[in-house]
Amino acid sequence: MNLLVPSGQFGTRLAGGDDAASPRYIFTNLAPATRYLFPEDDDILLDYLEDDGQLIEPKHYCPIIPLLLVNGSQGIGTGWSTFIPPHHPMSVIDYIRTKLDGQMEAPAIMPYAKGFKGTIERLDTGMGYVSRGIIKKLDAKSVQIDELPIGVWTNSYKAHLLRLQSKGIISDFIEDHTTTKVSFRIRLKPSQLKRMEDTGLEKAFRLTSNLLLTNMNAFDETGQIIKFDSAESIADAYFAIRLSLYHDRKSVLQSKMEYAATKQRNKARFIQMVSEGQIDLMSGRLSREEASKILTERGFSAASALAAIRDTKSLGANKGDEEEDEDTGDTHSDFDYLLKMPLSSLTRERIESLNQDAQKIDEELKKVRGTTPEELWTADLEKLVRHL
Repeated sequence: MNLLVPSGQFGTRLAGGDDAASPRYIFTNLAPATRYLFPEDDDILLDYLEDDGQLIEPKHYCPIIPLLLVNGSQGIGTGWSTFIPPHHPMSVIDYIRTKLDGQMEAPAIMPYAKGFKGTIERLDTGMGYVSRGIIKKLDAKSVQIDELPIGVWTNSYKAHLLRLQSKGIISDFIEDHTTTKVSFRIRLKPSQLKRMEDTGLEKAFRLTSNLLLTNMNAFDETGQIIKFDSAESIADAYFAIRLSLYHDRKSVLQSKMEYAATKQRNKARFIQMVSEGQIDLMSGRLSREEASKILTERGFSAASALAAIRDTKSLGANKGDEEEDEDTGDTHSDFDYLLKMPLSSLTRERIESLNQDAQKIDEELKKVRGTTPEELWTADLEKLVRHL
């Protein structure tokens, strides 16, 4: 699953990506699926790093499914190496759904390669899988190869056939490939083909590759290297981390909605009381300190009290919540969010609008309170599935 759209020639299966264009000729932009994998509601929950006094990217992201399983991983490091095969996104999603539903038996997470037309089977040893290409006998002296095993590229397999031809094992071959499809038509002596059939055409033409699960090393959430023995064990380890983030998200959503609803109701009541003359601000006789004292006595929430409602994990929650202060030179007041509303707000329509907004937020808050973290996760998965 690409997080960035490959705009340009990023390489093909002909050479396993080695035929990619020069970096100055390729471009990217955010893929549509990315925001389904990384919901915006999670943004305020992440642990952002700081560089030269500015917040930059988080320490790590937390997608709604373990992308390590979806895209796989292969490489070496100091004293370690890893190989984790890619797996079908829907297989991963189904496994997560089963755990969210509390079912004891979850479906296996199956390896997968996009566009692969061959077969993937579990090894008898249980230590991994074997991928098989597609080969069929056309007649007594020719065979057709329409798929290569996972990880074998067209050009490298052509080199293998050239070696077989130089040794006289095959007579010749014809290619009819595209960047997404394999097609080798191979001619050889009938006697040689018969021997290969006895051995097994897949084995004779090296059309199998192993996807072993014996070297699945990955970092956990604390940065420690862990060895996993199956795709399911990776999903299980990830499940607890991601679910805890949904608990945090629910808490933050509740606090933000409580904050927004309380603020809207305070504004509506303030406009009502000013319009009815219960609070005299129009004459200009009150100082800011006196006005703040009256508002406190009338039970209005100060900005500091509203801020306390918000969850402390809501990074950047203050941004955009408060109206920008005018450059009046006045000292900041806990009631600026009321006192600095424009005169155009002193209307019946504005009071009704604020009360309606508060009511809508209360209804949403009721829904959030009645929603479990597991249901929040399931809803995100449903959005991703519809997109896929």
